[in-house]
Amino acid sequence: MENNSKVSIRPQVTMLSVLKYIEYETWFALAEFIDNAISSYLNNKERLEQIEGPNFQLSVKIELNEIEEKITIKDNAAGISDKDYARAFRAAEIPPDNSGLSEFGMGMKSAACWFSDKWSVTTSPLDEELEKKVTFDMQQIYFDKIEELDVNSVPTPKSSHYTKIELFNVSKIPKKKAVGILKNHLSSIYRDFLRKGILTLKLDTEYLQYTETKVLLAPQYNKNDEGAIEWKKNIDFEIEEGLSVKGFVAIREKASTTHAGFALFRRGRVIQGSYDSGFRPDFIFGHSNSYRYQRIFGELHLEGFNVNFTKKGIQWDEKLDIFLKILKDDISHANFPLFQQAEQFRVRATEKEYQTTKKTLDKMVKEFQEKVPDVITTIVNHQEAHEEKIVLEVISKSINKTFNLNFNRTTWNVEIELSYDESAKELIEIASQTQGILARNINIRVSLAHPFMIEYVGVDTGKLEPVLRMAAILGISEILAKESGIKTQGEVRRNFNELIYNIAK
Repeated sequence: MENNSKVSIRPQVTMLSVLKYIEYETWFALAEFIDNAISSYLNNKERLEQIEGPNFQLSVKIELNEIEEKITIKDNAAGISDKDYARAFRAAEIPPDNSGLSEFGMGMKSAACWFSDKWSVTTSPLDEELEKKVTFDMQQIYFDKIEELDVNSVPTPKSSHYTKIELFNVSKIPKKKAVGILKNHLSSIYRDFLRKGILTLKLDTEYLQYTETKVLLAPQYNKNDEGAIEWKKNIDFEIEEGLSVKGFVAIREKASTTHAGFALFRRGRVIQGSYDSGFRPDFIFGHSNSYRYQRIFGELHLEGFNVNFTKKGIQWDEKLDIFLKILKDDISHANFPLFQQAEQFRVRATEKEYQTTKKTLDKMVKEFQEKVPDVITTIVNHQEAHEEKIVLEVISKSINKTFNLNFNRTTWNVEIELSYDESAKELIEIASQTQGILARNINIRVSLAHPFMIEYVGVDTGKLEPVLRMAAILGISEILAKESGIKTQGEVRRNFNELIYNIAK
């Protein structure tokens, strides 16, 4: 038998209409529903185990229905009890106990409104005998200024307990690759609950599991003759009374520009740093091309800190600098120099990894077989005497840096120039000019607009640095050859430029 009643959504009903404009990522929006389920489970754990047995697990199932443009989230927690029912549907109504994951009274409403203008909540509260369903139509609520919604109730067994949220006409349903990214973020955010067996989390047909990152096992960077160490350090310090940090910092077995970084936890779930969004402050991680940026990772549980109401970030106030300073000192200790190890240690590739380079070699050889003979013929048939450049032609589109080298009682003023002018046809240009008997000016120019650089390097600093180093070394080596009396040292570079231009274009 169906019963009807009303639930008030006063007085913040107008607030609901703007919730769709909150900045969310899909995983953080879905996390709001999961947070509510976890809070319900933890607050009623004893009673749930009395009914279901000591091995009872919280289950949250998410279904993405792209065809019907619908998302369904269902859990087997304790449901929304009668005493909490009215509060649950009013915006910004803080729950009496806000020490868990449901603390602002906004999560379900803000996430549901972000996804859709129409959504419903069906719940069967533990130890109650009614299933209640309420539907939100935000367009109607806003334009008709509705302040009460109909609640449809049907009898259910007293032992039933669940909540089902249905989001209709959803335009933000992730598709294809985005679904995989969503799974990775959710398993990362709830890794602690998954590890402990508290939660099973299912997305469509897949039960999500968190893949643990392997920790580097290797000798200390400056003690290669000593045994291997697991590079993982437990963290436990207090910033001030009421604010503390626990967890670990470690070095990845395999470096990753995407997946290194810290995961910051609060109340058991990741607030910042899930999956490929690791928390990587420059003070500890440096620039993106540094070794420590790609190697250091960790899990840090923050106690006593606040978060914003979307639970996407920690509210540090002035405490961030203190936190980072203490943490860096902790992982830079002489007895266990994890920070220095991450920067200084060099990993030798495995036999299997070396073998993967065969495809690259095969591709290069095939290209050389097709293009090099004709280029060589052209070079040989057009050999001519070249006058060494004293200075390079000035171009406007360039970045340069000058430094000094003292060699054989002579000062070399070396200028390294990165050109992005398309008129520069040579990958590497070198000019040398004596300045009196005790000085020499050397100019080394690398063209970023060269076909080879466009194809293989671009402006990726990780790729540019080794090419730039080799260009500088080639230039200095050429000048050294000239100093030694070799008269044809420039021909090697000219032939190199001719070959690489014609092969790359």
